[in-house]
Amino acid sequence: MQELHPCIRLILLKPEGTWHIGKPNLRVLESVEEDLKNMGVRNWRCNLQDGEQWRTILEQTKLQGL
Repeated sequence: MQELHPCIRLILLKPEGTWHIGKPNLRVLESVEEDLKNMGVRNWRCNLQDGEQWRTILEQTKLQGL
């Protein structure tokens, strides 16, 4: 996909605004990576190329309610 494609821009978007207390806001990509890490999924970017394996990962997330 192109760098300026709307889907890529959404994934890489860093939320704007200021927070005075707490952790900084996470980008969507960081949130996805954290969920996959909690599930024990490694090398998920490589798995994106293999459609069948990626569907299996998505089914696991649906079963866990993430």
